[in-house]
Amino acid sequence: MAEQEFRELHGDYVANQGQVINLREYLDYFEPLGSALSRLPDGTGGPFIHSFTDSGGRTIGSLGWVVSAASKRFGGWKLWGMWSSRTVPAAALPLFWPELSNPARVSAWVGRANEDADRLLNRDLWPELFDEVNTKRLHDAAFREVVKAELARAYAVPPPYRHAIEVEVTPGTLDILPWLYLLGPVDPANAQLQPSRFNGAGYQYILTDDAQRRPDVEIASDVDVMVDRAADDVVEGWHMANELRARRGRPARKPVVAPVPRRTREVKVKETTPPKKNDAMLLEWAYRLIVIALLAWIGWNVHLIRRAPTTAVAPLTTTAAPEVTTTAAPEPEVDLSQERARRVATALSAKPLPRIRVNDAALKDVNPVQLSRVAVEIFIRRNACYDRTVAVDGKFSAAEERAIRDCAIVHDERMVTSDGEPDAARAIAWLERVVGNAR
Repeated sequence: MAEQEFRELHGDYVANQGQVINLREYLDYFEPLGSALSRLPDGTGGPFIHSFTDSGGRTIGSLGWVVSAASKRFGGWKLWGMWSSRTVPAAALPLFWPELSNPARVSAWVGRANEDADRLLNRDLWPELFDEVNTKRLHDAAFREVVKAELARAYAVPPPYRHAIEVEVTPGTLDILPWLYLLGPVDPANAQLQPSRFNGAGYQYILTDDAQRRPDVEIASDVDVMVDRAADDVVEGWHMANELRARRGRPARKPVVAPVPRRTREVKVKETTPPKKNDAMLLEWAYRLIVIALLAWIGWNVHLIRRAPTTAVAPLTTTAAPEVTTTAAPEPEVDLSQERARRVATALSAKPLPRIRVNDAALKDVNPVQLSRVAVEIFIRRNACYDRTVAVDGKFSAAEERAIRDCAIVHDERMVTSDGEPDAARAIAWLERVVGNAR
């Protein structure tokens, strides 16, 4: 049996023994984590991503969660997670984030990491993993503004990033950390994410129970668009972050210095020298002659107008133009043809979506109405509104109808009409995009 790529990591402060970790030789690297959390009550903590090289030259990467154990010992801690003999892939944090803080789920998500090891360790396959990232929190407008503000503060730090970028978060806003790690200015492949008292490239966060808002910052258009795109498509947001990091990492062009003209002081003296007295008198007389000539021309034209014969002017007859009624251009028709429905269904059968099972009968002789129901069923499973293990059959069960009615993102994206029926145009268009991205 091949050795597992990822293994569980556990550490604790044990009475009469001190700090104990199942990677005993690496205790010194994790010991400072607890002291940074001891300012808050027991149980408060957050994530860490830490990579280092041991004395033998081997790279050790770890991902997990750490909490304070101040009630046992000042500076004590308790942590759980996974470690590997390589840098932890950047896709792992946002993918496992919903389960990371639960110590009872460690074995489950570490096992999932080993099952998906081929995709986790191949950067070209990350788009498939990002398709499974839960973006539900990003659909909250207030939370999205907090993410944009923290990203704007991080991008305001000029490169190079030899020291960690500090971020202040409350226990209620810890969810910004995976997005800061994924979309921030430091490449996730090289970034650390830890509580304070750490240096190096990446981010160190300071936990505080002070919910007072920090001063507002100006959010750059690149950051604004990037976060909005990530809320709809994590892959596209990740690509935008990579482009933004590459653009900022290019060396700045040297400014072109214009040559300084010689004898600048002498030129200024000549320009500011007041005109001579004779020149001023000539200018005044020229102005007076121009005014006199203009008045004479105006008087002559008035004289010609008075002597001109009066000509009868035919009455002007106006005809009212017919009233034109402007109607808005009709909206383009949406393709809800049987052919399009069959094409989308065929593509879905050929390339099933990850972790979502669709019954073959639901895609056989499919019509637009049936396909729109399939699309809504897939939508609520992908957005954590309904259990993924239940197969999609093109029919709404009572449980699915409750999920559709209670799921806010379904109504935010207008996937159903006011009477709870699928909006066929939106549902089929969404499913067509998802199937296309999965290829």
